[in-house]
Amino acid sequence: MGRLSGRGLTRQLTTMGLRASKGGPGHRLRSLALILATAFLCCAVGTVVITMAADSAEQSHAQARAPRFTGKFPGERAVAHWRESGDTVGGLQHSVIFVEPLTPGASPPPGLSAWPRPGEAVLSPALAAAGQREGVSERYGRDAGRISAEGLTSPSERLAYVRPMAGKSPEWDETMEISGFGDPDPTPFGDSISVVDADAFMAAVLGFLGLPAAVLTVVALRCGSAARDRRTALLDALGGTWRHRALVCVGEALGPVVAGASIGTVPLLVAAYTDVAIPLTDYTLSAAAVRDWLPAVLLGAGGAAAAVLLASVLLHRRRGDGRSPRTLTEGRVKRRYALLCALGLVMAMPVDLGPLAPDYRVSIVQYAIGIALTLATLPALIAWAMTALGRRLADRSLTKRYPGGLIAGRWLHAHPGVVARLVVAVVVGLGLVSQVQLWVSRTTVAATEARQTFDALGNSVLVVRSRVQPTSHIKAFQEDMGPERAVFALLQDRQEPAVLTGPCASWKAVQRPCPPARSTVLRAGDRRLSELGLWETGTPELRVATGDIPTAGKRGGVAEVRLVVISDPGDASAAGTVREAAYRHLGTAPLVNVLAGAQLGGALLDETIADWVTLLGLGGMLMAVLAAAFSALAEFQVFGSRLAPVGVLAGDTRVFRSTALWYLSVPIGVAGVAGAVVSAVLGYPMVTTGGARWAPELTAVTVVGSTLLAVCVGLAGGQGVVARARSWRPGAD
Repeated sequence: MGRLSGRGLTRQLTTMGLRASKGGPGHRLRSLALILATAFLCCAVGTVVITMAADSAEQSHAQARAPRFTGKFPGERAVAHWRESGDTVGGLQHSVIFVEPLTPGASPPPGLSAWPRPGEAVLSPALAAAGQREGVSERYGRDAGRISAEGLTSPSERLAYVRPMAGKSPEWDETMEISGFGDPDPTPFGDSISVVDADAFMAAVLGFLGLPAAVLTVVALRCGSAARDRRTALLDALGGTWRHRALVCVGEALGPVVAGASIGTVPLLVAAYTDVAIPLTDYTLSAAAVRDWLPAVLLGAGGAAAAVLLASVLLHRRRGDGRSPRTLTEGRVKRRYALLCALGLVMAMPVDLGPLAPDYRVSIVQYAIGIALTLATLPALIAWAMTALGRRLADRSLTKRYPGGLIAGRWLHAHPGVVARLVVAVVVGLGLVSQVQLWVSRTTVAATEARQTFDALGNSVLVVRSRVQPTSHIKAFQEDMGPERAVFALLQDRQEPAVLTGPCASWKAVQRPCPPARSTVLRAGDRRLSELGLWETGTPELRVATGDIPTAGKRGGVAEVRLVVISDPGDASAAGTVREAAYRHLGTAPLVNVLAGAQLGGALLDETIADWVTLLGLGGMLMAVLAAAFSALAEFQVFGSRLAPVGVLAGDTRVFRSTALWYLSVPIGVAGVAGAVVSAVLGYPMVTTGGARWAPELTAVTVVGSTLLAVCVGLAGGQGVVARARSWRPGAD
């Protein structure tokens, strides 16, 4: 390498790389692709670290606020009563905690500056904002303020602390006594009940964001590879070592990588100093949680940028013709990647029964790893298949004197790495589309029916359960409902069929004739009544009767009253009015729910998970589209420059179009079909055991779409070569 050595040579080689990044064919395309790839990769890695930070903060807050029940800690003195219940706002469930201090000096729950007074409630900011239209701030009693951040697992948590009006409630018992707060093994309440496991979420982030970011990085690093590979060959000829080549490669990638890392770090810094409302989800990321882990977040982003620089060295060939990265021989390509792809399929198959899946959390992680491994290795198998096709195409075209097929066949056989980069974005994109569709459709039959019932009836039928109440309390509740709402009791004692009983005024309110005092079967009529019978008694043939509302019944051996309030579907204030009256008159912790409320809660939780998958999937698909665009544009440049001289020899532009269709369109079309088939196989566990539904029309659309994309890429490539050939002149390249 001449007389330069040591630091001088290092500086000169790095400078050579920096200058190369600012000139040469395709340098702008590569720089833009590398900036975006690095930014996305830094964001993906930073998101994984932020997930760990948020999970750590949520667990810490959950442990600090957890009650210490005297039954679990028998040596401690009781200082308060604690009773958990639930309620809904907008169909989403949240926890309502009823508290009653027993000693004057008892410390309030974390997040509260003082115990609420009798008849007061303290709500989380998210619950107060979400339930503003339903009047949730007055539902449980007088509004006494908001829960501070230290008492919530996240800024978006919905939670309420309520102190009953009666100082000595008859519904307290010894099992509800607590000695304080802080339990290292807490019983979850609030958002902790339905939180998605952090390991499963990180697997989703790596699958939906990490894999496409890695694909985009590989494509970006190989954009304009011909000129760089020629420089590598020159360094080899001058006696350069691996270190010398690495310095040039790092110097060439350094500027775009630093720029991309700077861009990718901006949203991470914003999340550390501002609570961020995540789009499509009702989740708000705590800035304090991210700030506590900020060094780790920045270290992760820096590590991602360093990984891009390392990849820029590893993906460079030492020898070759400048058209592909270090390609393996046909047999090794087939053997190695076929085994890895098969391993990925095996790992993805047994979602719940796999040998590596002792529980659901590990099962989801295993499934994500299997999908990523399959989609990452499938392009190499497609490239291997194209090499075999290229050899046969070239032989047959030589016999038939077909120049387009001959050129395309030779190139397909010689450059499997180029083919792999050309199709990888299509394969990964189809896999992401399939997984998003499956997760969005994931539900159960009961949850689907519950959602249909809620969409049709809304809050027009509400079921109220509470412990047995005096007649005066029931009458006070009825009076608060007013004449426009019908109040009934639904009683089911032992083996007797359930009977919907109410005064004649209630039957008139639902525009039904008053039934006799002896129960009869209601066989047809109002859908609200038939759905009530279906969800509460198991049959749409509801038994009805006219009479006063009984005040007690039996359910699970506990005396209770079960009331039904039916209102007009257009009554927007029904939900808030009924719940507020129930908390005022029907004991300490009444439970008010819509029809099929339990099943609806599961459906809404599935919808929340689907929203997260959609958000992550959109980010991944954006990266896949960018990878496909950059790969196609980079190939157009090389394809045009190499094929343009053929026009002088062929004298016919048809050779350009036929070569482009074989060389560009066929691999993309094959990748579309193969990607759709493999995506269907990967989705099989979700359909059979995960409650997802397969959408054959989406599969058809993706296959047709990838075919159209293949044709368009081929036609565009051919037309680009035609334009290039018209202006081509011999040069010294």
